Amino acid sequence: MTDRRAPVRTMAMLVGVGLAVSACTTGGTAGSSGGATGSGGSAAAKTSAVSIALASDPTTLDPAKGSVAADFLMERMMFDTLVRQDDGGTVIPGLASSWKVTPTSATFTLQHGVSCSDGTALTATDVAKSLSRFADPATAAPAVGQVFGSNKPVITGDDQAGTVTVTLQTPWASMLNSLTIPQTSIVCPAGLANPQVLKDGLKGAGTGPYYSASASALKPGIGYALTARSGYTWGPKYQNAPAGTVPATVNMNVFASESTMANELLSGQLDYAGLTGPDTARFVGKSGYTVKGSPIVTMFAVFNERAGHATAKPAVRTAVAQALSQSAFNSAVTKGTGALINSIASSQVACVNTDKSLLTPYDAAAAKSALKGVKITVEGTNAVAAGAGNEYVQAALQAAGANVTLKNQDSATWSSDVLAGQGNWDVTVLPNLNLTNQMVVPASFFIGGPPPAGRNFGDIQNSAFTGAFQQANATTDPTAQCAAWQSAQAALLSSHDVVPLASVDAYSIYAKRIALLTPDGLFDPSTVRVAG
Repeated sequence: MTDRRAPVRTMAMLVGVGLAVSACTTGGTAGSSGGATGSGGSAAAKTSAVSIALASDPTTLDPAKGSVAADFLMERMMFDTLVRQDDGGTVIPGLASSWKVTPTSATFTLQHGVSCSDGTALTATDVAKSLSRFADPATAAPAVGQVFGSNKPVITGDDQAGTVTVTLQTPWASMLNSLTIPQTSIVCPAGLANPQVLKDGLKGAGTGPYYSASASALKPGIGYALTARSGYTWGPKYQNAPAGTVPATVNMNVFASESTMANELLSGQLDYAGLTGPDTARFVGKSGYTVKGSPIVTMFAVFNERAGHATAKPAVRTAVAQALSQSAFNSAVTKGTGALINSIASSQVACVNTDKSLLTPYDAAAAKSALKGVKITVEGTNAVAAGAGNEYVQAALQAAGANVTLKNQDSATWSSDVLAGQGNWDVTVLPNLNLTNQMVVPASFFIGGPPPAGRNFGDIQNSAFTGAFQQANATTDPTAQCAAWQSAQAALLSSHDVVPLASVDAYSIYAKRIALLTPDGLFDPSTVRVAG
């Protein structure tokens, strides 16, 4: 058993995450209002407004239902999790000040004085109810398998002791780090009792530093105006808290084009944009802007293996793998600046496969014999490099003789069609943002049932992978974990359930008037401060 007593230090707030990166807004100005308290216990007057970019509309403001980057960015603003993750994978306090963890349980001691945005005190029972809702199969939370595995957790709260306990039937080594992801954010009683409060992120929805003042502040396709709350003192305690004052208003506005984001940032109408494409070069070395890059987007092809789809046939999946050139994909998406990958995670993730011999070599001639005349629908999100990777996959499969239909969608539509299982597709390019830099994040997409009951959007049923996945998460021994993860990745690659392509550098680019934090390369919008 480990007993983690976290030091109380004045620091800032954590990572925004997702499946695809980028964001955008048009700036505005609000009158300043004093007397607010910044995150991590540091007093700071709220001032003016900040503009943050979103690449798409959020699909939901309900943390449990979040599935794309815009969802996660909004959740970080309005809600808190029990724990957070700092640089290097270090778990630090969130709503919990300390915790005790075993392979089958975790007990969290809550911070004192936490309240919901409507002023209601948060209790341990409230936290337990929120997490129980997240774990309930009826909620159909996409990330529940990542957090608890196949367990049906028993979650209880002790209001007198101020503790929340999670008990599992079988070991799940990833639980603590997985409880840092925004999907596990705690929804307050008003949000659970009133669907409209949760739907619109109104006062009472969460304990986070911001809320939506009214439904009219949320304008799909345009932007989302969030208001800073008073008395917020329990933000995560990060080592590199940004200095400055808390903005009274944060406008999280929507732009589908990275070029438009860049133009708005250069004109001063935007304070922050996350870019993955060639517009990044417009800011490198440019005075007045900060550019932070990290290879946090890992892109790989995934197949729809449901009966009736061409990609349910192993021979078709093998041929698709032969038709796709990693280097050509990398050139199309990143102009060659990305890194070729050997698995479903980047080289910075522990236990990732490094054996290139497990990959199917590019062989366009061989692909033609299996793909000629095969009807294939490629559907992907345009959030990374405007969907250039999806267009490359279409062209490569057409060159191999396949009859290809391309759906280059915004993230919200792609999430509904592909991740939620509501569309008709055969191949997708998944841009995965690894929320905790652990293998379990991408791997959990390929285990269990399909949506809405599970997260396995391709309905991949690979028994060798499933067995190794379970072994990796049943032990806390690092050597045994890595051995199991190697077996799991080999099973996915040999069955061509996935085709590794490239990692993409995502760049946080922002004007010097603001400061912010990107723990482990992931932007957390709630850390934004107006620089002094």
